[in-house]
Amino acid sequence: MSLDSLLWSAIGSSSSPPNNERGTDDDLKFIFVGGKGGVGKTSSSSAIATLLATHCNKRILLVSTDPAHSLSDAFRCEFSNVPTSPGIENLHVMEVDPTDTMKTELNKWADLAKDIAGASNVDSEEDDMVKKIKQFQEWLSGIPGIDEATALSSAIHHIESNQYDIIVFDTAPTGHTLKLLGMPDILQAGIEKLQSWQSSLWGYWEVLKGIGPSSSARSASQKRLHAKDDVANLLEHYKRGIQKVALMLQDQRRTRFVVVCIAEYLSISETQRLLRELKKCKVRASHIIVNQLVVESALSKNELEELEALAEVGSLQLNQSLLSKTVHACRLTTARKGIQEKYLRQLKEFPETQEILGGICEVPLLAEEVTGNDALRKFGKFMVRNPPSVEDFCTPSSSGPRNLYDDLLGKPRSGDVEEEKKLDDELNTSWSPTKGDTVKVHGLANAAQYNGIEGVVVSTLDPVTNRCGIRIEFEGKTKTLALQMKHLSLMHAAKKVKSAQNVEAGGNHAPSVNSAQTMSKAKDLLNDPEIKAMVDSNPKFKDAVEDVLNNPMNFMKYLSDPEMSPLISKAMSKLQF
Repeated sequence: MSLDSLLWSAIGSSSSPPNNERGTDDDLKFIFVGGKGGVGKTSSSSAIATLLATHCNKRILLVSTDPAHSLSDAFRCEFSNVPTSPGIENLHVMEVDPTDTMKTELNKWADLAKDIAGASNVDSEEDDMVKKIKQFQEWLSGIPGIDEATALSSAIHHIESNQYDIIVFDTAPTGHTLKLLGMPDILQAGIEKLQSWQSSLWGYWEVLKGIGPSSSARSASQKRLHAKDDVANLLEHYKRGIQKVALMLQDQRRTRFVVVCIAEYLSISETQRLLRELKKCKVRASHIIVNQLVVESALSKNELEELEALAEVGSLQLNQSLLSKTVHACRLTTARKGIQEKYLRQLKEFPETQEILGGICEVPLLAEEVTGNDALRKFGKFMVRNPPSVEDFCTPSSSGPRNLYDDLLGKPRSGDVEEEKKLDDELNTSWSPTKGDTVKVHGLANAAQYNGIEGVVVSTLDPVTNRCGIRIEFEGKTKTLALQMKHLSLMHAAKKVKSAQNVEAGGNHAPSVNSAQTMSKAKDLLNDPEIKAMVDSNPKFKDAVEDVLNNPMNFMKYLSDPEMSPLISKAMSKLQF
């Protein structure tokens, strides 16, 4: 029982592991190491990363997302949020501070709020969209586990950089890790709410901004128009980043979860709950490391009784004080051995461990601290029996994943394969390649090295060959491939070039609704009998309308006025965007 199968999985299909240590469908990229605090989780993750770098010739990045970082102590080397080598070949280490990462994320929203408000003082709260963004900030920062989810999301670019083959995550204690799995669904609800606010408020803005002197209004609102796009882009980017974290955790081929525990009641009980939750959330737990064991080295009860008998009759020629301490130490380790044997047996009898009994790794209690490179190498040796070596494989390190899970986002996350195929077929039949489209190559059997690479359409579909030209970057060189539609997936459509008339009217940020349509909608709205009656019967409504007619920018301040709510709600219900 060891971590051998984990190391063989890291090597890939070219290796020949003994005793079928590796599944043939493995493509190991991510290893999460988690468990109850204080059981040797950081020492274990550091030793695993060292084993992978040493025995598998893989480029390893060890990342800590635990707010109480310990990797610097484990390696006796200072780390930061920039990958740094601890002096071990093929290994880099970084400590991501979830609090700082979350603060940076929230600051992005604060900056957007300032842009939308059009002033440096956001506290004025003149803008309802600013209020909604601030509410979103408060809601976002209050979600349990969001800090670690954001930190993992920020590490995605390291995963996609092709600089590393495998990422090992030293995670926060169990509770934080489990909360990660619910993040995408929770965030989806909040983000959709903010998108709804954004859609309504910006739709109202598109109509009202066309009333009055259009040139000055457009000039004054340029920053807001930029902010509008920034809000939409940031929402989508943030949502996709968190979704990628969930997909990464639940990836049955690329991801493994290694649970660390000690053979005591509290730790074993939490381990069972963790394994149960991981299975429920479709996270593949492959190994369990049981640390600090004395079951092999301590005396058995019979051996202790024999020692005590010899000591009692003076058969041991030792100083009495030394003899007393020796017997006492043996009593302690034998008692600890009995406790550990009990809970180790329970662990192996759990229904959750029956499929991974061969992955239970028993590590002895060591006499010395596990800190520093040499100690970590020594500690790692207790975790393996027949680890791979350079002679066991000949393939060089493969490149890391590119644009991780982009092909899955927006599709069903599990289950119905036929439904996914139907979606693919619909996409391929409804999409016609256009120059500038970004596509991803897949399904090539004889040129599999190009699968997963993104490229750009450089020539449209040839009706005779049913192929189009795709320009890609491969091994530092530009290549053009002639590929059939079945081997292409559309990632991003080419942006349409705006007409000269549209550019002259509003530049790169011209309004999406032209001036004539805007003016027509606004006049229709103000001439609506219900709206007209409400304005005529309420002097405040009338003053507000006149104010907005003279300066369209002023309409935003009325959105935060509760007395204006009836008029705004009625107007919004009649607008069709």
